[in-house]
Amino acid sequence: MNVNTRVWMGRAGLLAPLLLAACTVLPEGPSALALPGTGKSLEQFRVDDGRCRGYAQAQLAGKGAAESSSHGMQRSYDDSYQQCMYASGHKVPVAGQMLSGVPANAATPPADTPPPRY
Repeated sequence: MNVNTRVWMGRAGLLAPLLLAACTVLPEGPSALALPGTGKSLEQFRVDDGRCRGYAQAQLAGKGAAESSSHGMQRSYDDSYQQCMYASGHKVPVAGQMLSGVPANAATPPADTPPPRY
């Protein structure tokens, strides 16, 4: 391998991440759901929505090359947007399982067991 080939390959290696980042499409808005919070007017929701969109966009500026894919950027944007909307008192979906009362697989104590003392 001659010197010119090594120099060219070195430059190509430096340019590849920049070219990939240039192809990344920045999110235009949230793909995540947010609903007006209890007691919040539609006008307040719109104001907070605009503010949180700006906040989410600003958060992308600090993201590294590891999250420079379109999917990664959208996910980061959505996370920041939902955190802002939740902090503003609006409703956002959360992952998890809702349980009511005692779980079905919980062991029931025998009938003659005395109640616990506190």
